[in-house]
Amino acid sequence: MTKEEMDYDTGKMMVVAAVLLTIGMLGGSYILAGGDYAPKINITGGPSNPTVYVSSTPPDHVISVSATASKKVAPDLLNIQLSVQTEASNAKDAQDENAKVAADLLTKLKALGIKDEEMQTVSYSVDPVYDSEYVCDSSGTRCQYRSKLVGYKATHGLNVKITDLTKGGDVIDAAGTAGKNQTFVDYVTFGLQDETRRSLETELLQDAGDSARAKADGIAAGLNVSVGKVLSASESFNYPTPVYYKGMYAAADAAPAPPTQLSPGQVDVTATISASFEIGS
Repeated sequence: MTKEEMDYDTGKMMVVAAVLLTIGMLGGSYILAGGDYAPKINITGGPSNPTVYVSSTPPDHVISVSATASKKVAPDLLNIQLSVQTEASNAKDAQDENAKVAADLLTKLKALGIKDEEMQTVSYSVDPVYDSEYVCDSSGTRCQYRSKLVGYKATHGLNVKITDLTKGGDVIDAAGTAGKNQTFVDYVTFGLQDETRRSLETELLQDAGDSARAKADGIAAGLNVSVGKVLSASESFNYPTPVYYKGMYAAADAAPAPPTQLSPGQVDVTATISASFEIGS
């Protein structure tokens, strides 16, 4: 093939490619013209490293509000966490002594009318006990701790859950007579029974929902728009339970003391609704 023939074929191929490219561009323009395919771009993140999300759906026009309803109520549930701690030179003796004191504790609690289902073991452990001392050599420059195994400690954790709050002080006083300086109060909390909590949750969430809607209506009125359908809603319910601590009990043969009295006070219960409403015309 001569050079002239090769140049002619190459020119012919370039013309065909140009025609095909033009047809493709015209066809693509026609397809894009048939609908709204313009992307909507949202940018989030910091200015130095933004994250770009491309969506064909425009963001909703919404009014977002949050409202909280609260109420103070008297608690109807009392939790008393007790623990029996005993020590001995070996693990078996520590466990045996712990079992005796725990059995005495349960007997005293049942004598007060505490039912089996109101008492629950929540922890049990047997741990080594070490005696440590800080010793140095004759120069006083090389020092270290030296530990020596001196025995074992058994701990039995018992939770007492009662609905008759008037028995709380009696439970604590009775526990103080189980063993000698071997029964402890870990904590005392006042709370709500499940049925009471559910009733309050329903009531306060409804109040919070009404407040959220009223807020949205007020905002819409100020903007001269209407409130449409609810687009999203979330809720939270909370009531903190104060925790009261007490130290180790006195020995059973100590001088008599006035009976322990517990003051339940009130529990602050709150419910929150967060909602987004569509903006109407």
